[in-house]
Amino acid sequence: MTVQTVAFDYAEMGSGPALLFLAGSFGTGTGWKAVMGYLGDGYRMVTTSLLGYGSTPDIRPDGNATMAQQVDIIDRIIDRIGTSPHVVGHSYGGLSAIVHALTGRHRPASLLLVEANPLGLLRASGELEHYEMFESMTGPYFADFARGDTEAARHVIDFYGGPGTFDSMPPKVRSYIVATTPVNVRDWSSGTPFEPSKETLQSIDIPTTVVRGGSSHPAMRRIAELLHDSIPEAQLVTVEGGSHFLPSSHPAEIAALVRRQVDGTPVK
Repeated sequence: MTVQTVAFDYAEMGSGPALLFLAGSFGTGTGWKAVMGYLGDGYRMVTTSLLGYGSTPDIRPDGNATMAQQVDIIDRIIDRIGTSPHVVGHSYGGLSAIVHALTGRHRPASLLLVEANPLGLLRASGELEHYEMFESMTGPYFADFARGDTEAARHVIDFYGGPGTFDSMPPKVRSYIVATTPVNVRDWSSGTPFEPSKETLQSIDIPTTVVRGGSSHPAMRRIAELLHDSIPEAQLVTVEGGSHFLPSSHPAEIAALVRRQVDGTPVK
């Protein structure tokens, strides 16, 4: 198979242990600015954008059903970093971090998975009631997108953040969500078929912290529990009062968890 070489967003600041921040769908590296501000000095912090976001081009065809291209771009980013970083992934960025840890060329130093959304884990685990919660959202979402509704992604945003979340966002953020909705549809088609068994996840043998919001969607809270139960010695942290968008709503708490992850300090 011929692998297409593509450029990608890349920015770094500071020196010290390397951190790689992977934003979720509809996001770019700038979404980690508040978290990085709380981290301060002492870290080499690298941000990027996954395929189709920021200035990273989307090389996936419509209907793509693989995470291979995302894994490849993460490996290429780590090639540029030149050392194994501690990977911090939010939402689809967390899903991408999991798939990369399982199939990528590079072994991360650790994983901090913030509201990671491998929904296929629910189906693989027989958690069909929770899995159907996603399907009840994606069905109308894809239908509205197909008929040309420019705000079809409202379904996704309000599913994760609660009713009214999309409308409460600044106009600039809503505009970017509308502009990148076709990319998000590819994210779903790529990520949904990933259905890891517990045995597969048990092969992740690096320090891992799973973070969920205390007010997150019930299906997301269950995914976090399954990841915690499946990844050996993974720690589970619940950010009380938080929902899906923790890097922007609770940046200080996420920064504190990053410090603990890098230092190897158990979460109490």
